[in-house]
Amino acid sequence: SCQQDTRRACLNDMLAARGLLRRGARSLATVAEVTVNVTFIDHEGSRAVVPGRVGMTLAEVADLHGIDIGPTTIGAPTHVVHSPNWTEDKFGNGIGFGYDHVQIPPAWRDKLTAMTKQESEMLEFYWDEEDLSDASRLASQIKLKKDLDGIQVYIPDGIPTAGSF
Repeated sequence: SCQQDTRRACLNDMLAARGLLRRGARSLATVAEVTVNVTFIDHEGSRAVVPGRVGMTLAEVADLHGIDIGPTTIGAPTHVVHSPNWTEDKFGNGIGFGYDHVQIPPAWRDKLTAMTKQESEMLEFYWDEEDLSDASRLASQIKLKKDLDGIQVYIPDGIPTAGSF
């Protein structure tokens, strides 16, 4: 948590983490600096290149542009890491369910935050083993950062039916 003497530094860290402030500068970011282009590719090979904003999740970007990745829901986050010095406890419930399965190509995986235990459990609960791979993630758990500009996201065919879990 922020101490009194570092409150300004914590605020700057928070704004910079959200892409709203350039590190080392006191000016707000431009639209171009917070825009991230995402290419969604469905199971038939159709592509949609759409803009998102730093801090949005892939699920939010898909929903904003009418791209069906299946139903998504997420409770309030359990915590938010704003900087190496500041992790804010949120006491939320986290992921609601795991229908928003997407696959991320290897070239982009190292740029993503690590999969949480809860995300892994949701994927395993809602999807059959043959539907999952190292590329599997939940779209609601991937927050856009500027270094993800141009990311490709594969949308698998269908969501699990009631009889499959």
